[in-house]
Amino acid sequence: MGFVFQQFIDAAPIYACVECRAHIARRDSIISRTFQGRHGRAYLTEAVVNERLGKDEDRLLMTGLHTVCDLYCRCCDTVLGWKYVRAYDKSQRYKEGRYVLEQSQIFAIEQLQSHISISSLPTRTSLLVASPPSLDRVLSRFMSDIGIHPGESMLSR
Repeated sequence: MGFVFQQFIDAAPIYACVECRAHIARRDSIISRTFQGRHGRAYLTEAVVNERLGKDEDRLLMTGLHTVCDLYCRCCDTVLGWKYVRAYDKSQRYKEGRYVLEQSQIFAIEQLQSHISISSLPTRTSLLVASPPSLDRVLSRFMSDIGIHPGESMLSR
């Protein structure tokens, strides 16, 4: 599958995936808080991040027939809601291209952890002392942990 690159929203308050805590949407991108999802209340929002979209399908929803696709968390594949692709009723066209987030699948983060200030960083000297071990030392330690000693051939085992 490869790496999953996660986007982070740097301004609180935000909504995050209830399963993996990946950032999903800014609170100020919410258009309406009065939507109904499959599992209860939901929000209509303009934009999301860390999303994966399913296949388009026609669904008969409370407001009529719409073409929608399921909205998944890119990081853990939890179904978060859906995206409106097309609205067949003219009065519902404002939903096209927008997302419905189920409240049961997201949670609010009111305040993000603050960034580390430059003055709290260690000095250059302490960075050198705390530098990671060299690859040779790590490999040597690993080999001794699994019972292979320097100079010993793996073929002789």
